[in-house]
Amino acid sequence: MRINLTNKYIIPIIILFLTGCADKHFLTVKKTISQDIKFNSVKVVIIDVELDDTPFTERVVSINDSRVLKNGTLVVNKKIVLNALTEALSFSGKSVFTIDEYNKIKKDLTAIRPASGYKHSKIHALIKLKISYGIQSGSFESEKVFKFYRRSKTCQYIKNPPIDYEPCHSNINTSRQQIMLDKNAASLIDLWYSGEIYLNDGNDNYYHHKSLEGSELITAPYQDENAINQNIAAGIGKLISSNVGLLDLSINLQIEDANHSDAIALLKKGKVEDARKILEEDTDSPLFNSATDFYNLGLIYHTYGDTKIASDYYSKAIQIGGYKRIYIDALKNIRVLNEDSTVD
Repeated sequence: MRINLTNKYIIPIIILFLTGCADKHFLTVKKTISQDIKFNSVKVVIIDVELDDTPFTERVVSINDSRVLKNGTLVVNKKIVLNALTEALSFSGKSVFTIDEYNKIKKDLTAIRPASGYKHSKIHALIKLKISYGIQSGSFESEKVFKFYRRSKTCQYIKNPPIDYEPCHSNINTSRQQIMLDKNAASLIDLWYSGEIYLNDGNDNYYHHKSLEGSELITAPYQDENAINQNIAAGIGKLISSNVGLLDLSINLQIEDANHSDAIALLKKGKVEDARKILEEDTDSPLFNSATDFYNLGLIYHTYGDTKIASDYYSKAIQIGGYKRIYIDALKNIRVLNEDSTVD
């Protein structure tokens, strides 16, 4: 899937964090980006699901044998799956209903209000899904090899050792192995789905917008069928949300510690605006020729969300200071989010 990241498609949430790693310090820019602009503009979404018959096997596996306790077709409670699915879909600012829920709301509201004075919410999008999964569940016993280690130290002293010479070294050796029983209880769910999204053109005419498909192997506790259904629906909700929902991007921007130590100190404390004023005092001078200051100014405007000015400063840093990795990476991050770029 190709995601267009134009400025008008970027939801303007820019949060500034200051983090440190050893002697490196970073400014972190976070943006929430829509992966599907048309879908994310809708307000009311209806979900309809078709569930396939589900093969289900429950086993007890020990060192000596394997017994099947239950083998057949799982009775899937569609209502549980649908309710869990609507809760798991992370669609910010949207009302998500099952078809049954939506029809019941319409019926109830129509019953308590006169038809002439009632207008129900229009459906903006319809998601039709077909879900299939197979489940193998049970308790499992197996042998596991545990290794035990011992630590020793050997030393060798020499005359006139070099300055960095280390006479003693620690060694870790395997002393013995022991085979123990490993017992666990779990469910393994092989899940796949396909579906279609239809959007309302505003006149109650629905057109095909996008096809959906995905699969996942889900591990869940050893539990009853209803709980397994909820785990499955939650897994599908995350898969669908990642395809058509919102994408959180986080970009770490490394502060370059060089010129203008007072401005750098302010940046490290998160006082970005104060640092900007200091760094920009000299930029109008014809003698100004600091790649580091241009780069750090680029970081500042990057955090402000003004990618055009940030890109100009990064480019100046590259022209003066050469193709340093942090300069190139910063400019790449700009290009990932600007109006001319896309992300696969």
